[in-house]
Parts: sequence; C-alpha cells; structure tokens
Amino acid sequence: MKRNFKYIFVLILLAVAVISWREAFGRDRDKLKFYMLDVGQGDAIFIETPSGNQILFDGGQDRKILEELGKVMPFYDRSIDLVILTHPHLDHAGGLLEVLKNYEVGELMDGGDNYNLAEYGELKKLMEEKKIKYEVARRGLKISLDKGISLLVLAPDKLIKSDNPHDNNVVSRLSYGRIDFLLMGDGEKGEELKLVQADDNLESEVLKVGHHGSKTSSNPLFLEEVNPEYALISVGAKNRYGHPAQITLDNLLAAGAKILRTDIDSIIEFKTDGDSLTLVGEK
Repeated sequence: MKRNFKYIFVLILLAVAVISWREAFGRDRDKLKFYMLDVGQGDAIFIETPSGNQILFDGGQDRKILEELGKVMPFYDRSIDLVILTHPHLDHAGGLLEVLKNYEVGELMDGGDNYNLAEYGELKKLMEEKKIKYEVARRGLKISLDKGISLLVLAPDKLIKSDNPHDNNVVSRLSYGRIDFLLMGDGEKGEELKLVQADDNLESEVLKVGHHGSKTSSNPLFLEEVNPEYALISVGAKNRYGHPAQITLDNLLAAGAKILRTDIDSIIEFKTDGDSLTLVGEK
C-alpha cells in the first residue's frame, strides 16, 4: 500500500511539473522566440516559432549545449525540427554531436564543406546511423518555418575549395512580418562585401555579428546596409582570441547598434509577433 502511494505521489508530481512547464513555455503562443545561448567561446542560436517548430543554429563546442537547451526547452521535449551548422569548426560543430545523441533531429543543413575535422566526420556518421535528412544550404534557398515566417539563405552560392571553412559559411536572414534577424555565423568582411555587392536587402533589426566580433568582421559599409538596432556577439569570457575586437565594437556603436554579449549578458532572448520586437529583460 505504501509503495502504491509513493508511485501515485510521483505521478502527481510529474503531472504538476508537466503542466507547469507547459504553462511557462506556452505563453506568448503567437510570438517567435529567439535565443542566443551562452555556450562560451562558440555559437548556438535556438528559435521556436508560434506553432512550436524549433531550429538550432550551431551547438558550441561541447556538452554545455545540452545545459543551455534545457533552459529554453521543456524537459519532455526531445526533438528539434531543423539543425543548421554554419561551418564545421569545433566551436560550432562540437556540441552538435551531443545534440544528435540526445534529441531526435528532423533535418540537418550545412554549407556542404567536407572540412577535415574529426568531430564533423563523427557528426556525418551519426546522421547516417539515425537516418537524419541532410540538405546543403545554397544562396536563394527559402524555407517556410511557420505562417508568415521564413528563412532565406544568402550564402554560400557555391562550394569554394578552401582550407578555411569560413569561405563556405552559411549566412541566412530570418523574417517574420516586419522583423528580421541577419545571422552571419562566422562570416567575415569578404563575405559581408559580397552580400552588399549582391544588392541583397540586408536591413535587419537584429544582427548576429560574424566571427564572435573579431576584427575580421563588421565592415562599416556592411553595417550601414544592415542598420541593426541590436548587435549580438557570442563570445567566451576572457577568451584567448581577444574577441570581440575593439574596432568591431567601435564600428557597431558608430552604426547605432545596441551591443549584447553572451559573456556579459548570458542568454539573450527576443520575442516578436512580426510587428514589434521585445528584448526580454530590457529595462
């Protein structure tokens, strides 16, 4: 009898937990939620649409991604619809191994670069074992994520044979109504100038700054075209690379952007209904 009571008590606690999590994560159902996760010196962005479709850009370099996903996803949710690897460097690809091991992933997309990184080879092997759909991102590819929400791939336009994975870095623009997010991955000045010369509509409320705010990104001409209200930098505290570079910070401030950094602000969260944009926690 006592054992049965314990089981019933545990079930009640579990039911209460599920209801509580659904209530917490079910608020603002009409809004797109955008999170830049704090994975240290690396990149990871998690997006959830109003209908509950989930997209993960990159995964940092290790298991920390699981801890961060646990902060923005309910514990009972073990699936992610789309994972996009912007390029196969360890600080973007390493954590995706853990994601594929611990979540059911519907599809994985990258720039098609077979860069010789051990973790990338493991990632491709795991994709094959789990029969995860694979697609190569190419300029002009437009993905409908939800009603009125789309993701447009701006780069690369073709595979470039190079020893530098940044040359095949995936750049995309997330759009919901009047609100846009420009996601640069580790895009550098050369890629920025190509986008400007292509006469793309780059203007976006939110810019995910390329290459962790390195001096190799955020050209003033590019920033003038983007005209961001917010500039997001994913970076590890006191990292050995000196990211973000002071010249990049100066360029962003000169462009009128409010700079947000994971080493200072931790997880950065936005919500939008396609008409207005809210930075959660902004005073």
